[in-house]
Formats: sequence, C-alpha cells, structure tokens
Amino acid sequence: MKSSNHYSILKLALESGKVQSIREIQEYVPITVLTVDMQLNYNTLSKRLLDPGKLTIGDVNKLAALVGVDSVTLFRHIEKDIHKRK
Repeated sequence: MKSSNHYSILKLALESGKVQSIREIQEYVPITVLTVDMQLNYNTLSKRLLDPGKLTIGDVNKLAALVGVDSVTLFRHIEKDIHKRK
C-alpha cells in the first residue's frame, strides 16, 4: 500500500478525536487518492463514506492499513458515526 503524508495527518486526526464522522476523511485525504489506493470506484467509495454502514470489512481493513491504525480503532469510529445517525 502507498504511503502518503495525507494518511499521517489523518492518523493524527483520528487519534486526537478531530474526525467526528467518517465522511470527514475526505477532508484529510482526497477521495481521488483514496479510490486509487483502496482500488474502489469513485461513486462506490463516495456512497460508502456517506453511509458508513455500507463499508465492507475489506474496505475498513484497507483503510486502516493505509492510515496506519488498527482496524478495531476504525470500526469504533464507524460504529459511533452510525449510532449518531439513528
């Protein structure tokens, strides 16, 4: 997987709690970079970021590896995001 300065900044934002919603990931890493690195179609990834319940386990594992965080940490953020929407 590629390493990018965007991902280091996103990692710090996730760990510090600055990221309140999964869709905010796009503010740290351009979606065009994410689509290439995660090997997903732009529309597919956009929909999944808007509705994090649609993210697959594979998506979360790939994103966690790119960012350099544990998958469980990312799942917790997704879970909080989903519960806020209810």
